[in-house]
Amino acid sequence: MLVEAENGKKGNVVDSRITQDAMPFWVALKDRVIKDKVDMKPYVVRRLLIEHFDIKISETAIRNYLMELESQR
Repeated sequence: MLVEAENGKKGNVVDSRITQDAMPFWVALKDRVIKDKVDMKPYVVRRLLIEHFDIKISETAIRNYLMELESQR
């Protein structure tokens, strides 16, 4: 924790907040975006994460994450 306090959080914040319970949903979502080329709505993804997994991530962070996934198509 001290290293994080000194340097800030390293790595992808969105991926780091996904719990084991949410992992099947998250893997399926990433596959749909990358492999199936389906566009996801960030506000809906955020709502689903909060309602079903109690994971709170900003809509902006999710939007940026999804844009990064879309660039990997």
